[in-house]
Amino acid sequence: QPSMRTPHGALLLLFILACLRGAYSGGGRSRFTSIISFGDSYADTGNLVMWADPVLPGLPLKNLPYGETFFGHPTGRATDGRLVLDFIAEALGLPSVPPYLAKGSNFSAGVNFAVVGAPALNLTYLQGLNLTVNPPINSSLHDQLAWFQKLKPSLCKGQGTDCFESSLFVMGEFGGNDYISFLLSNRTVEQARPYVPQIVDSISRGVEVLCCAKNGSKLHSSFNSHNLLLHRPVFCFEFSYSATQDFFTLSIHWLRQAGR
Repeated sequence: QPSMRTPHGALLLLFILACLRGAYSGGGRSRFTSIISFGDSYADTGNLVMWADPVLPGLPLKNLPYGETFFGHPTGRATDGRLVLDFIAEALGLPSVPPYLAKGSNFSAGVNFAVVGAPALNLTYLQGLNLTVNPPINSSLHDQLAWFQKLKPSLCKGQGTDCFESSLFVMGEFGGNDYISFLLSNRTVEQARPYVPQIVDSISRGVEVLCCAKNGSKLHSSFNSHNLLLHRPVFCFEFSYSATQDFFTLSIHWLRQAGR
């Protein structure tokens, strides 16, 4: 008989959209007026493609079938259609989040700093370990945060100190590409394991910057964790399952204590 299973991606999307029901105030209007996104290929809406010329000629993302099922042409997304970030924007009544490197873009409704292949650790550090980094560009989590700080004055112009109070900050997946660098360099899992605390620390420090009202956004209950295994709101998820005890757990436990 035909399988009755719903694809995991579809379940994840339905769950995220259900979570966004709480993002609306009275009258059906979204509380969020912009989206600020960080991450890797799960969230990149075109930064790598715009960075690639002429550094990375022949990038597959520039050609079909990428983008063919929705946009009808390649957009720089690592998919043939849309990303979860696109559905979040649509659910909030906001336009697709433009990539930071897109010249002449209007960032009034958000900006996307995510880059395909972005690691948590900096490029120079990974290369110092004689690891193969693909793509070999400065696009780490902390590079993306530096871009955010550089752009922030123009985003906040004329809006006061709480200009991000109605912004949804989306912290995408980080860490996976760091481990891929070890595998591409013919290192074993055991050789990569000692670097897990550094990767976790890098992610935690990045999230800390965004959770500080002085530098980024205010931490509130709609802050979500992006976990390759499970996706749940940080403040209502009890870590009683061994499957959740991965390298994101330390960061999430820290977040749960942040408001105390």
